Amino acid sequence: MNGHDNQFALLNDVMRARSSRRDLFRRAAALGLGTSALATLVGLHERAARAQTPDTTPTGAITWALDSDPVNLVPYGSASTSNMWGKEFMYDSLLEWDRDLNVQPALAESYEAAPDATSYTFKLRQGVKFHNGQEMKAADVKYSLDITRDPPEPVLPAAFLANIAEVTVVDDYTVTVTMAKPDPTLPGVLAWGRFSPIIPAGIADQINLLSEGIGTGPFKLIEYVSNDSVVYEAFPDYWKAGIPCVQSLTLKVMPDEDARKAALRAGEIDGGTFTPTAVLTLQGDSELEILSGLFSAPRVIHLNLKEEHPWRDVRVRQAINKTIDRQDIIDKVYGGEAELTGPIPPGYGDWPLSPDELAQIYAVDVDGAKALMQEAGLADGFDVTILTLSAPREYTQIAEIIREHLKQININVSIEPQEIGTFAENVGNGNFRWASTGRGMRGDPSGFVVDFHSGLGAHPNHFGDGWKSDELDAAYDEALATSDVARRHELYKRIQEIVIRDEAINLYTVQPHKFQVVRKRLTGMYVAYTDFNTGLRQACVTD
Repeated sequence: MNGHDNQFALLNDVMRARSSRRDLFRRAAALGLGTSALATLVGLHERAARAQTPDTTPTGAITWALDSDPVNLVPYGSASTSNMWGKEFMYDSLLEWDRDLNVQPALAESYEAAPDATSYTFKLRQGVKFHNGQEMKAADVKYSLDITRDPPEPVLPAAFLANIAEVTVVDDYTVTVTMAKPDPTLPGVLAWGRFSPIIPAGIADQINLLSEGIGTGPFKLIEYVSNDSVVYEAFPDYWKAGIPCVQSLTLKVMPDEDARKAALRAGEIDGGTFTPTAVLTLQGDSELEILSGLFSAPRVIHLNLKEEHPWRDVRVRQAINKTIDRQDIIDKVYGGEAELTGPIPPGYGDWPLSPDELAQIYAVDVDGAKALMQEAGLADGFDVTILTLSAPREYTQIAEIIREHLKQININVSIEPQEIGTFAENVGNGNFRWASTGRGMRGDPSGFVVDFHSGLGAHPNHFGDGWKSDELDAAYDEALATSDVARRHELYKRIQEIVIRDEAINLYTVQPHKFQVVRKRLTGMYVAYTDFNTGLRQACVTD
């Protein structure tokens, strides 16, 4: 190759950004190029490199409707799903789920579990920044996990982390979590993220975490206005390259579905969650896209047994179970877009009871129900009040349909809708007779049934000494102590049978499909099985 060819080859590599800046200087010197020619090549090289490097600077804004107010943004302890809707974008956990519920590294780049699941050691990702510029280290992880297990009042401890005995800082980037007993659930619970956001050590003494927050998430909190909005801006030092895609994210509290529909059509919001009935009215709009999928939020009627009530008698509970027509709920509340559910909802891997098993357990038998009520000495029935969430309305609709069903066995139902804060407090404290609500996502199958264990979960407030199953307690304990997956499946199947068939201790009804409708300018959004809005972390807009 002659000198001219060598110069042409160098220019070709420069124009295609194939040559590094250092290599450019070396080859230019070997060819004897002067200062002027070298400056020209450097300029061409830089322009070519910029052209081949995509611009990941966040642009645009997303406004997303929430159908319930977060109430607060507290990162620690036990909180509602709507709390997670408000806070999820400013916080990360040590681990995370992908869309298929596979556990992936997050703030911990790796972890190692002891063979008997009595301890876990996490290696932290280095260089992760909090929104205040401080680097995340092991002391922050210890503080975060400790405070969520023992939070300041009035927040309740996170029961799903109750088996943690100690969190130990090994060095700045290594943390060991020691469990009080074998516990295979910890990775899933951390990946769930709802109860394990990592926050700066001591931050609870510095700011009001009910309405303020500092995390490591893709968005930095600007403002939370109760019953109005949560405003975020992109965090430029987020540890995941290319995320977030937009400069700002506003969560607009809009509990009225008609208002959400009007705002969506007018372009005032970019998307939100809607009932199947609302979706039917939005289908013809060419500017909108309808997203759907299963999610984890089984609908259930909680029964309080801690005081003397007619339904303390298992025959009464079984009679109620036989009288409720769940297909009627599917058709009238969800337009056919729902499935039968037990404690572990459909879509959660292969842990739920099968559709055929559920259909058999839930077969309507009003005559059989009347016979059970007669046998229990309650043929004339009784009165009961169901507390419901006032929004979304589906919880009240379910109660209204059940009210009609139970008239057949002389049970007279009154319905009392309550706003989410009051409702959550009453249900959490056990101040109800029956309550129409939905359960959320769990990090492990055990989380869906922990409330029925006599020494754990909501048992003291919901059941007290009015109900206990030694068989269920033993099955639950064994399932947590074994790493045999097949055996765990057998045990959780039996627990579910006890809960919804043998004891009918709570009245599980249906698991609806979730619908989210977005303007077509919004890309990358999807219905997350977790019932969160995870897709907004990386969603983009095109204008």
